[in-house]
Amino acid sequence: MKHLTTFILILFFPLFSSGQDDYFVIDNVINIMNVLDNGDLINGRICQVKTGREIIEYTPYEVSEYGFKNGQVYVSKEIQLADSAKRVFLERLHNGETSLYYYRGKGQKTFFIEKDSSLFVELPKKTPANEHYSERLLSLTRDCQNVADASKLVAYNKKPLAKFIARYNACELKPFPHFKYGIVAGFGFSKLVPSYKTHEESKYMTIIRDSEFDYFDYEYDSKFSVGVFIDNPILASDFSIHTELLFSQYKNSYSYTSEVKKINLKIDLTTLTVPVLLRYTVPVNNFRPYFNLGPAYSYHIKNESILHKSILMAHDVSDLTKTTLESVMPSHEIGYAIGCGLEFDLDFRRSIFFEVRYDNQFGISSDFSSKKSFIKFSTGIIL
Repeated sequence: MKHLTTFILILFFPLFSSGQDDYFVIDNVINIMNVLDNGDLINGRICQVKTGREIIEYTPYEVSEYGFKNGQVYVSKEIQLADSAKRVFLERLHNGETSLYYYRGKGQKTFFIEKDSSLFVELPKKTPANEHYSERLLSLTRDCQNVADASKLVAYNKKPLAKFIARYNACELKPFPHFKYGIVAGFGFSKLVPSYKTHEESKYMTIIRDSEFDYFDYEYDSKFSVGVFIDNPILASDFSIHTELLFSQYKNSYSYTSEVKKINLKIDLTTLTVPVLLRYTVPVNNFRPYFNLGPAYSYHIKNESILHKSILMAHDVSDLTKTTLESVMPSHEIGYAIGCGLEFDLDFRRSIFFEVRYDNQFGISSDFSSKKSFIKFSTGIIL
């Protein structure tokens, strides 16, 4: 009868552990009831079950396993804490030939690895002998060389470690998502289209007239930028948040001449730009295509414009007026950026990339608006 009960448990247990219902297991019997989720700290000590208005608490010595509708599972295990052994509930992060567990106690967070149901070892962030967790991971998984590089990159968190163990069980060779940082430089073509409205007050109304800014033919001009970036994976997936801090300068002059006037405009901008992009990187080896999309914000730390206007009079006599306009360009701009590129590996951590990106930004002040588009070709290195 005991063997039959065990067989039924093994046969039907996946139906309950796949996120269908809350459950807990006592003496190989699955009980479908409302299990309370109290967070990692309490979940590691007790299993609380609600029946009507009553809450019943079970210890790891009574319940062998319990789980929730979201698929989160806790398993009763005996672990070594300090100088004594203690039975606790461990959160099972990955279940397979090699399984991964997580434990949180007071002032303590650690992981455990179980291999072939014969080896059960702790994976602390750093051992008393100053061994780093990545070194222990490399030692425990040396029978699969496909994950050797990944063991040096995986972060000491639930999602990355669970993904690493899953890759190890399949002995899968793929680039491992990890935190990246580096430098980037770009060259491209920028087009600035400002528009300024002048106001004339009359007795009955305010008349808005186009100003001299609308006379110029704004073409694409060359522009250079340089900066730094970070790239942080989202839940150890192939999606990441890619953030840059870019420094660029824009200097140019425009002119317009007619029979009655001559106008020259000089613009001098020094800009800090922060794009915050959602990036998807195709998980292939050696070289990887990627795609970016997201908002971008710019602040002009230097923002100066000079407008020269000559009114042509009879007998070649001209009345010259020079106006210095400071901060006529809006100091703040916001827009979006979209692009794609290729990343090439140099070694397990470092790589270089090449990208083409289109930026479109808008700036608005009380009287002035601008539109700035930018086609950029950039390269950089991941350190």
